[in-house]
Amino acid sequence: MIIVIYKIVTFIRQVFYQAICGIHFSLFKVSIGKNWKINGILFIRNSGTGGITIGKNFRANSGASNNPIGGDTILRLITKKEGKIIIGNNVGISNTTIFSENSILIEDGVLLGGGCLIWDTDFHSLDASIRGTSQDEGKTLPIVIKKKAFIGANSTLLKGVVIGENSIVATGSIVTKSIPDNQIWGGNPAKFIRDI
Repeated sequence: MIIVIYKIVTFIRQVFYQAICGIHFSLFKVSIGKNWKINGILFIRNSGTGGITIGKNFRANSGASNNPIGGDTILRLITKKEGKIIIGNNVGISNTTIFSENSILIEDGVLLGGGCLIWDTDFHSLDASIRGTSQDEGKTLPIVIKKKAFIGANSTLLKGVVIGENSIVATGSIVTKSIPDNQIWGGNPAKFIRDI
């Protein structure tokens, strides 16, 4: 009996999540393909002129109770200025923050572990004399994560990096430079470990 009640509650919760996420997509003008499933409720802010586009078969966990490994508390998709986020088909993401002022492209089949941070901007100037003033703008460069790459939990990808096709970023890594196809990198800063 308890299992039946649990399944009913889980089903009702999932229907609720899907409805709320659908409303968010509509409110923030997110284009999303068919057959998406999100466990939890997303945080979306789409104030950039580039917009947010998500392909078909998108899967996401968002919220502390929806990801057994924890990480960030929710999945955030945020654009500002000219920022755009493009997510391909068959992508899976858990509790990650993706923030774009330029461009972030996540190609087909990519997996992002819990608590990842993907930022295409420095947010603030590196020049201390203008930091905190009205001229305070960080440098921005596009990010590309190529097909079937896997980004381990709690990793950070910084502006201007390209993650190669099929490549793996080890858990907890800070990626400051591009990674070729079919390689494993890890550490802070991330360094080459081995070919796949």
